Amino acid sequence: MMDSDTRLRLPFLDGIRGIAILAVFLFHALGAAFGFDNLPWDGLFRDFRVPGSFIAFYPLTYGSLGVAVFFAVSGFCIHLSHRRSNDRGWLSFGARRFFRIYPPYLLAVLIFFFVWPWGSFSIDGSQRLAELTTHLLAVHNLDSSTFFGISASLWFIAVEIQLYALYPLLLAATDRLGWKGGLLAAGLLELTIRSLLSIGSIFPQVSLPHWIEFSPFAYWLSWSMGAYLCECFLSNRSSSLFRVRFDLLIVVGFVLPLFRPAAPFAFPVFSLLAAVAMERLMTGKWSLPESRIFKPVWSHLCFLGVVSYSFYLFHQPIVRLTGRVLAALFPAAVISPALKLLICLGWYPIVLALSYALYRLVEQPCIRMGKRIGAALQRHRSV
Repeated sequence: MMDSDTRLRLPFLDGIRGIAILAVFLFHALGAAFGFDNLPWDGLFRDFRVPGSFIAFYPLTYGSLGVAVFFAVSGFCIHLSHRRSNDRGWLSFGARRFFRIYPPYLLAVLIFFFVWPWGSFSIDGSQRLAELTTHLLAVHNLDSSTFFGISASLWFIAVEIQLYALYPLLLAATDRLGWKGGLLAAGLLELTIRSLLSIGSIFPQVSLPHWIEFSPFAYWLSWSMGAYLCECFLSNRSSSLFRVRFDLLIVVGFVLPLFRPAAPFAFPVFSLLAAVAMERLMTGKWSLPESRIFKPVWSHLCFLGVVSYSFYLFHQPIVRLTGRVLAALFPAAVISPALKLLICLGWYPIVLALSYALYRLVEQPCIRMGKRIGAALQRHRSV
């Protein structure tokens, strides 16, 4: 999520977000088609004794880590927006962020809970009330009973909102400890949680409560790396954190999910991959290809990145309708998972068109409203 002036200065960020949301879409399409979205575990390693058609599409399982890319880009953009603002008051910052992220999220929650595709206009029972309440407060990620309650994808938005709330704490830590010290503190929290998850994969008796495993602190380093990259960018300096070999980092990122104790660390590795790619594009170490084939593809990815928030909010429930639709149209047919996957991919242009409409009709007006309210709060504060 990014203001228009940011895109003008760093247009490749939209392309990176387009790649991330496309990866997430393909991952969810894979799960909808096969009924499972990753290889099961056989002890400490992945079990490849699954249908060959799933093995053929196995690279799509890494699409879940597109969320890690989103976190790195989000940390960068939030810090850039705050640093470019003339106001250091948190009320105006909060107003801009609230109207940027919450109204579209609220719309998705209300539609998927009350209307479609499996909601009803009633709140029948304490569980549905708990799902609605925790989603409205954006804390449903902290309880296993509400985590996937309305739409599975929405857990990420809750964590994102909570990371916004932690952003002032990150800045307070960097003011006191410096950026490297603040990043170290964020890393200590996230990597401690991920280390405990790693130990728990070997010794099941060592298990973390859900509210710790999926708390914003479990993603704080991944998000803060983007903010740290932005600080380096604005200060016109480099950091050794982003000088790692990109090819080796990719290998590490793709190997980690194959080994159960290492799998929890794939998330920060993919966030670092995104940060390294952003750093190299910003500094001119990398340049985008100029070929005729690449240009239209990249242009589409940038467009997808612009509408990626609405796309993320609405795509998964739509893709998951595939099984219902096929069962209604062809009740006696046996459709292979590979063919189901291709059918799932057919939702892409529909979701893209819907996302663009929501971006124009919901996101942009809310962004403008947030800017106006933020400016009013800033003027009030300066009086």
